[in-house]
Amino acid sequence: MDTPYQPNGTGFDALDELDRVDWSQLEHCYGKGVVSLGVAGDVSVAIAGDVSRSLAALRADPSLAITDGLYSNICHQGTVYQATAFAVPFIAAVVAGDVPDGIRVPLLALLGDISIGGSYVAPDGSHAGALGDHVDDLVTESLATSMERLSTIRTPRLVALIQAIQSLLVQSTDARRDAVEFAIDVALTPPASP
Repeated sequence: MDTPYQPNGTGFDALDELDRVDWSQLEHCYGKGVVSLGVAGDVSVAIAGDVSRSLAALRADPSLAITDGLYSNICHQGTVYQATAFAVPFIAAVVAGDVPDGIRVPLLALLGDISIGGSYVAPDGSHAGALGDHVDDLVTESLATSMERLSTIRTPRLVALIQAIQSLLVQSTDARRDAVEFAIDVALTPPASP
């Protein structure tokens, strides 16, 4: 499989480049390509089983896109897949752009969870981790390349999460996985009002 495509655009403009990836060839939680999971007209079910559509939904309904789409498809209960590695550059590009923190923060948390899942192998998909031949390496390399985009983020709690992810990419240890989990919790906690 090729190296994951890195979009040129940032923010929602990066989503205009989703067609540069052949999503139909990539394994995700529900199988390969687009997998129909349920009732026609149920938007939350329609994006589960479709990585590209989940990413595109970030424009219209970010909360649904992240929870019912991206977490469901590419980081399901902590397991990451081949499609995860190809989604990471788009997620990082959106985060690096001019988007509200209500989108940026949960997407950074998703990248943190992906880094944890990619840091070890899930034997036969029996628990969280990377599922598939060399998926751990592919996800880790995609994250490492994509994290460079996030250098413009200056919010301290988000910088701490980015640094924890980068540290885990350098060396996978339980302590560094715990540090990413802690940084995710801090990032997701709304700042106290003065």
